[in-house]
This record gives sequence, C-alpha cells and structure tokens, in this order.
Amino acid sequence: MKSNVLLLIAGLVLTSCDILVVEPRYDDRDRVTGSYRIEEYSQTYNESIRFNIYIRKSANAYNSSDIIIENFYNAGMDVRAEIVNNKIYISRQYVNGYEIEGVGTVFLNEVTLNYSVRDTYSNRPVDFCEAKAWLF
Repeated sequence: MKSNVLLLIAGLVLTSCDILVVEPRYDDRDRVTGSYRIEEYSQTYNESIRFNIYIRKSANAYNSSDIIIENFYNAGMDVRAEIVNNKIYISRQYVNGYEIEGVGTVFLNEVTLNYSVRDTYSNRPVDFCEAKAWLF
C-alpha cells in the first residue's frame, strides 16, 4: 500500500511540472559583421582595386536581417543590404549620387558580391563589379 501511495505522489509531482525549453535566438547577421579586406573587379573598366569595408548590423527595428556595408565601392558610402541564410540582397537604392543594386553570398569567412553602380551625376557607363571580401 505504501508503494502505491508513493507511486501516486511521484506521478502527481511529475505531471504537474512544466518543462520550458528556451531555444537560443540566432541572428544571421552575426556571421558577417566585422572588418573585411575586399578585392573589387570592374568589368566595365577592366580594373581591380583593394580596399577595406566594414559590415555591421542595421539599427532598423522593423527588419532584423538588415546590414550596413560601410565604405561600399570605396566611395565612403553606407549601403543597406539584407541577409537571408547565405544570400545577401542589395536592393536598388540611391546613395550619394549613385544608384546601386546587387546580390551576394556568404561562405565561411568569405563574402562574394556582384553589383552595379551608376553615377547619376555623370554620363559614364554603369559599372558592373564583382568583389570578394575576406574577414580580417
């Protein structure tokens, strides 16, 4: 009889417990934030250039996948992009007289970007660029 009562009490205690599982929140942007050394190749002008960029999280409270690429195109401008899984999307935007749009991918510590830059103040051709950036 004692063992039945003990089993009943143990059963009541165990069924009255709630188990709360807290899953850690993972932010895709954490994989790409930091300083990068970038090598940019202009298909339009057949020129390569190396410079540094910095990728940081956007302060945009409405979209938690936004990032900012500082010193984009080595022109000192900040360009907004969105990261979804391993893809980077640079939607068409106008920054400091340039029209910019493009896409990219993230693999380990390397970011690859393909984008176009059009100077809205001059009559120069659209610059189509390919770039690889490495975290340093």
